[in-house]
Amino acid sequence: MAENVTAIVRQISSADLSADGEFLLIHDGSATTALHRSVFNDLLVALPNAMEKIQCIDKSQAPSFALMHARGCEVGRLDGTRHLVIRFRLSKTASLSFMVPCEQIPGIVEALETAAHHEATPSSLAVRLQ
Repeated sequence: MAENVTAIVRQISSADLSADGEFLLIHDGSATTALHRSVFNDLLVALPNAMEKIQCIDKSQAPSFALMHARGCEVGRLDGTRHLVIRFRLSKTASLSFMVPCEQIPGIVEALETAAHHEATPSSLAVRLQ
């Protein structure tokens, strides 16, 4: 596979894994882009930030394109650590997981309870945890 190549993908018609599982192959109809599995952590961090910047450039009012609907969630403890894993199921096959230090859990619970019972706009409910 080529390295250091810039690719432009305007739409995704389908996606699958390479036979060896090393690459995510994104097909846009006429071309295929291959992403090595080692880039996914960086991609997970970069995409939400890029979406916020696009929203500012477009002066969009509603961030609906950045929101994903969770179909359910699971919470578990990593063995031998002070971290929990929170996994959101987004569909039958896709999920998104976060590793959270146990010390942050009380603040997250408080923020969720406040948001669930508050009659305000979603933007006024943002809570930052360190």
